[in-house]
Amino acid sequence: MSRKRPREKPAIDTELVEIYDDLANEDGSIRLKAAHSLLTKFVGGPGKDDGQLGKILQRLLRGLCSGRKAARIGFSIALTEFLTELLGPSKRVAPPFQDILGVIGELKNQTTIASGVSGQEVRDHLLGRLFGAEAIIQSGVLFQDIKGTSAWAELLDVILELATKKAWLREECGYMLYSTVQGSRLPKHEPQFAQTLSQKLESCGLTKTPEGIAIWVAIQAKHPAVTLPSNIWHRNDPLNRKERAKLACILKEAVATNSADATDDHKIAQTGQWHPKVHFAWHAIIPQLMSMPSPKLQQNGINLAKRVTFKEFWDACVDDNLFAESSSEERKYRGFLLVQQILLKASNSQISDILGQHFMHCFMNQLASPDRYLHRAAEKTRRALLDRAKRDSYTITTILAILLTPPKGDINFDGFTKTKTVEVLLSQINRLDSIDECVTILDNLIRRPGSKDNKPSESKRQILADQMVNLLRPLQCGSVTDQSMCIAPVLSTLAKYAYFDVDSSDGFERSEPAISAKSREMFRTRISSGFSHLITNKSIDSSRFAYLLITDINRSRLTSTPSQSLVEVDGRIQQLLNGAWETLTYINKERKREPIFQAATLMLSLTVLQVYNGDVDAVSVLEELIEIYNEKQLKHYGQINAQATTALVDILMSLISKPSLLFRRLSQQVFTACTTKLDENDLQSMLKVLDSKESIVGQAEMFDQEGEDMNESDASEVDEVDMANGTPAIASEESDDATQSDETDPSDADTDDFSDGSDEELAAFDAKLAQALGIRPGQNDIDAEESSSSDEDMDDEQMEKLDEHLESMFRERKKLTSKKTEKKDAKETIINFKCRVLELLEIYVKYEHSGSTALSLLLPILSVIRNTGSSLVSRKACDLIREYARLCKGAGLPKIVEAEPILELLRNVHGEAGKEASKAHASACSQTSLLLVRILVADDREHLRKIITVYAGTQEKALFDPGFRIKTSLFTDWLNWCNSFKK
Repeated sequence: MSRKRPREKPAIDTELVEIYDDLANEDGSIRLKAAHSLLTKFVGGPGKDDGQLGKILQRLLRGLCSGRKAARIGFSIALTEFLTELLGPSKRVAPPFQDILGVIGELKNQTTIASGVSGQEVRDHLLGRLFGAEAIIQSGVLFQDIKGTSAWAELLDVILELATKKAWLREECGYMLYSTVQGSRLPKHEPQFAQTLSQKLESCGLTKTPEGIAIWVAIQAKHPAVTLPSNIWHRNDPLNRKERAKLACILKEAVATNSADATDDHKIAQTGQWHPKVHFAWHAIIPQLMSMPSPKLQQNGINLAKRVTFKEFWDACVDDNLFAESSSEERKYRGFLLVQQILLKASNSQISDILGQHFMHCFMNQLASPDRYLHRAAEKTRRALLDRAKRDSYTITTILAILLTPPKGDINFDGFTKTKTVEVLLSQINRLDSIDECVTILDNLIRRPGSKDNKPSESKRQILADQMVNLLRPLQCGSVTDQSMCIAPVLSTLAKYAYFDVDSSDGFERSEPAISAKSREMFRTRISSGFSHLITNKSIDSSRFAYLLITDINRSRLTSTPSQSLVEVDGRIQQLLNGAWETLTYINKERKREPIFQAATLMLSLTVLQVYNGDVDAVSVLEELIEIYNEKQLKHYGQINAQATTALVDILMSLISKPSLLFRRLSQQVFTACTTKLDENDLQSMLKVLDSKESIVGQAEMFDQEGEDMNESDASEVDEVDMANGTPAIASEESDDATQSDETDPSDADTDDFSDGSDEELAAFDAKLAQALGIRPGQNDIDAEESSSSDEDMDDEQMEKLDEHLESMFRERKKLTSKKTEKKDAKETIINFKCRVLELLEIYVKYEHSGSTALSLLLPILSVIRNTGSSLVSRKACDLIREYARLCKGAGLPKIVEAEPILELLRNVHGEAGKEASKAHASACSQTSLLLVRILVADDREHLRKIITVYAGTQEKALFDPGFRIKTSLFTDWLNWCNSFKK
């Protein structure tokens, strides 16, 4: 019996298998390397097996249907290069594929869907056919000569069949054809290719789809000689003005059932599903309209005069379409995506068209709450706006005008949307002309805020004034070169509404509604807020701008009619103002730019401004300042004398006692300029404040000495509430007091002092009230209610007596509550006053620490730390001692004439350290002691023997005197210093 011959196994090329496997790798570099290996080893060069080439082509086509890893991408790249090599210039033949028609036929065979397969396999084969068609187009073999027209028509049938039968593939098919036209792959000298494409689109009914419009527009731009199908678009242009409604409906991807299109042979088809991305047709149409040359009337055979403009297109297709109130959230989301993308390409003039009215309403509503469905999309759009403004500063004013101006925007845009969009835009301004444009925008809105009622208009004008002040913030960063051209318009605009009746002035547009007295008062406070910004900036001469402002106001007062100027002064005050003008004129004429004269200009100018504001106290201050900065004295001495310095310190003390951030910063700047003129008497007058009691008695004593009630101030005088925590009254001041965020409100310190016994007082009041009413207090009355059978009725006389008794009790209760509040307010006032004085003393120490006069501050400051009941005052005093000790090092140590006064001061410091106090007090005493030790040793090392004697005496007293409660840290720090001194 013969044996059965075994079947021979086919030979397997392992290298080729590995290449196919690498083509599906997710790493792009590996895929490219595999494609290169396939072409060089199996395709390129003579002598290759044509039969093997056919098998490779079949394998590449089958690989396109694989959903494994990145197989479609890898195999499509290899197929593109394979076709270029096979049917390109070399014209090699791989039987049975004699030409590109054979390749298209094999593509259809390999991607044919068999019956009974799963849905995923159907999807894979359809995608394989799509990728195969794209590879054939990318290879360029179709367009080598006119013979490729038939193959191009065959391939179009394959692609358009996918687009019509599978709606989810329509956009991809359309984009493939659009890219072929837009990418200039179709030969311009052979219009048959573009002609065939337009005819195929019409026959498939895809002309009036987003994909069809994009391809149509691309053919018109790239192949103007092609004759497109007629009777489809008006004048053969889908962007014609008369096609706006139809165009909007198509781009919205909705069926036009109620339009003339409903009777056409091919209705506008829907894709049937929503994509979270912008259709490519938008990016095919919009650039055509954005760059449309306006002077020409004809371009590529199209009448541009009849074509829709960018604004008309955007209003019809986007603002009134995607952002209409009836639009779905999905369409609005797509609109937000479109705005984000187009903002990066639009010109400055086109931004106002993009930010349409319907868009702005939707934008603001979605931004207002994080719970809104499209809040994240609106937030991304907001960031896109800010990015565009940051990249192009010319767009800032355009965006600001849209955000703030009704009916598109809202003056309170930041408040409504709970963002800082306007604030950030204002901070990004770095051009002079942008400042002027912003001031003009805000000025126009102040005149017409969009409301006819006074109350909402006042609120809106306050917001606009705050934004006007915010314009000064970027100037502090030095971003604008010529500061005078930026600061002066802001201040003059605020002054125009604060001190003049613009409605009665000729040449000014009448405000609607008229500027109210409350708004004028607000504008005055915002001028003060602006100066509080400028004073803190060392690079800006704020005195110059204060002088320029009052010069401008005074000039306008003299040239305006009485009905226009709102500044009313009598003869005496006018004489004072004239004296102030003489002094200011002399200082500026002589151009004395020393700090003392800059401070004088600033002080006089802002005091004059307060006089214009109607501040009664400012009149007396101005009178004293004129005496201090007397023109004759300045001419004779060139500076102010000691008596004038003392008077100036008194004025500064009266200013810092008021809760005004401007007065506080003004006092600090003026005090800095005159630190070299201060003597020990001036310092003692400041230390006297620190010794005052933190109570209503201390408040009465302190302000009686000043001869006036410093705690009371009119609303017009207080521009910003400035308690010890440094929190200003308006939102625009928040960032300026960031350095004081570590401070606490004096009302938070020692609140138990005001609440001690409050429960007992309330219980006593309840008991008296119960006794008067004849009931049991509290829960006892509730418990007794059940057991009580009935109450006796009162007659009229008894009721009247009861009413009188109750009224008396409640009056007493009200007096008690008012007295407690008065005590609390008095304590807060004194604590705030002490903190401001300590800030001035810290400035003095900063500049005069090397002088011997500053040593007189040490013992009183230690006493303040021990005696104060406020932790805030204690902390500031400790910081002052610490800063003094830090500055006094090396060349910064004071030079002494005699050692004995310093040794006596050291003994007194040790005596202060022996008193019962806190750990902070002990630490401050130890730092002060070592500071004095360093001063003595720097003068003469022999003083160290006397210092040791002082420490020994202190230690002896600590051992034998039970009332001497010194902390051991004093000796520990001393021993550590000794060890470091030896080294």
